[in-house]
Amino acid sequence: MKQYDFAINWSGNVKEKFVDFIKTACKQSQLSFFWICDDNAKDVARELENNQIAIKVLLDTEATYNKKSDFYARICYAVKDSGGIVINDPDRAKAAVDKSITHYELMNIGIVLPYTVVVRNWEPNNFKLTEEERNSLGVPFVIKPALGYGRGGVIQDARGSIREIATARNFDRGDNFLLQEKITPIELGNRRAWFRVFNVFGTIIPCWWDDQNHIYKHIGYEEFNSYRLFPLAKIVSKIAAVTRMSWFSTEITIDNKAEKMRFVAIDYVNDQCDMTTQSEAEDGVPDAIVEYTASYIVNAASQLINNEKLSKKYTIWLEDASIEIRGLGISPDVLTQATSKILSPQDKSETVS
Repeated sequence: MKQYDFAINWSGNVKEKFVDFIKTACKQSQLSFFWICDDNAKDVARELENNQIAIKVLLDTEATYNKKSDFYARICYAVKDSGGIVINDPDRAKAAVDKSITHYELMNIGIVLPYTVVVRNWEPNNFKLTEEERNSLGVPFVIKPALGYGRGGVIQDARGSIREIATARNFDRGDNFLLQEKITPIELGNRRAWFRVFNVFGTIIPCWWDDQNHIYKHIGYEEFNSYRLFPLAKIVSKIAAVTRMSWFSTEITIDNKAEKMRFVAIDYVNDQCDMTTQSEAEDGVPDAIVEYTASYIVNAASQLINNEKLSKKYTIWLEDASIEIRGLGISPDVLTQATSKILSPQDKSETVS
């Protein structure tokens, strides 16, 4: 049986920087690397299910769990079922990315969220809001599919007409969708107080992320302190505790509803973070963050393969500083997903180089 230390589900171009960073990190850690893409995903799924190959750690950026024909999802489950580690675990990811599930979980632990009406997929096309719901949502409001990503199917400035709601429902008739209060952020300095925050195995990476032009900027130490942005880390650690996800991003904004500054979680969990770099696209993630993420994930994989314990302490990684901080709890243990012992590093005779 062929064994691979580290594999990635990545349908894009293998020359993209994130994949290159992953490959470089694997080489430095002496881990064999396997790239799974559209050209070979079907064969890889079959070979895993027939025990012809084995993968110790799989990084998934492609699986769509609500589609039965998705080969990337089959690959994730085949790796998990054989005792390997999947980042992120298929069952955790399947629940976490469903906003109609996560909304209530986050609300129940005290995270501030936009006022939301969840509409189930079996509700009729002529669904109407009550007067109380209209007043609480305000006008305009946002409509988004529960399983949507990349802003697909999102209506940003809904007014509450039946046609708008029917259009949103028709984006994916098998999906639930959410009607949400539209949040207007305050300004901090000359920036809109809108953030995308990454969590990488307990390393929290906060970025300015303009919701209008989608431009990132890694937050520096002075900004983090002077604007009192610690609640960004607190929210992310709470999301990790509830969803038990190892790698994700979330959107958080600050508004002053009722003349009180509040941190509001907007887009709850993105489990397949877009790792396009700023040097590849203007609205990409800063290159240093992408390289750091790739290196950190591969290093964590190496520790898991070598039966070493991962740190469970949270660290906030800023543009010019790294802060280890208490009071955030401990990061989720990815090893709890494995059904058997991970293949040991002594199996080198069968491992693909």
